[in-house]
Amino acid sequence: MASLLHRWHRVRQAHKEEFAEFWGAFMVILFGAGVECEVRLHYAEHGMAGAFGNYLQCRIAWAAGIALGCWASGGISGAHLNPAVTIAMRALRRFPERKVLSYIVAQVLGCFAAALVVYALYHDSIAVYEGGVARTVVGPRATAGLFVTFPSSVIASSTAYMTEMVGTATLLFLVAAMGDQGNWALRRGAMPIGLFFAVLAIGSALGYNTGYALNPARDLGPRMALALLGYGKELWTHDGAYWLFGPVLAPVVGGLLGVGLYDAFLYTGDDSVLTEHDGPITLEDGAHDSHFADVEHDRVE
Repeated sequence: MASLLHRWHRVRQAHKEEFAEFWGAFMVILFGAGVECEVRLHYAEHGMAGAFGNYLQCRIAWAAGIALGCWASGGISGAHLNPAVTIAMRALRRFPERKVLSYIVAQVLGCFAAALVVYALYHDSIAVYEGGVARTVVGPRATAGLFVTFPSSVIASSTAYMTEMVGTATLLFLVAAMGDQGNWALRRGAMPIGLFFAVLAIGSALGYNTGYALNPARDLGPRMALALLGYGKELWTHDGAYWLFGPVLAPVVGGLLGVGLYDAFLYTGDDSVLTEHDGPITLEDGAHDSHFADVEHDRVE
């Protein structure tokens, strides 16, 4: 037993940042997909329309899930919880290249695992709502939308992609501002509060067009879980393979745009590739990004 615990301790120490990303992302989907199931599956149960929640409740729970996921992991991994964040940090803030893939895998797996848990908790309600054993992706009683995002039927594909790009750019621009010691940076440990308001505002103002994925892992992880649960190939083919261009590629572009705009116009920190430096950069390879972990860092004036 002691030997087993020792081995686990070594594994945990070697991969503690990836574990933090996994559990942080897990919280996002646990509360996000969970509230969608609670509200939308039971909206008119027992003739009490809206008794189990409404659109605003869903927006609040998604924002809270992201904030709580950040609290669960921020001091350990930086709480990226989102491949768009990790890629932007690598491209523009010198995040260590060796950590990029492991962070992204951990984020996707965390969302995947949480979707399975939420499905298990609401399996009976899903069966009643759909009216049978089949699980459907599109249609009036489809339930895939409880876990993954879809473009609105009244907008063009280009509008959907732009919505995801603009929403993610806005999110990362604001988070970069919240972590900037040269701006009104939030105090250590307070980043989740800022994230809560940012995500709540984005979801409330820009959420209708696409369901505001803003995060490739948030959509891809649950989509993989639904594929395992028998939702079928429409998960990958609906709306011209929207899953790839909408919630995966557009947020990556948006993340680069958001951080890039902040760094180009406002940021003077020494870890940005867009900042002019007088000397060599000495960012340690083992350090995680301070702006998403809310860790103090030095500014170059």
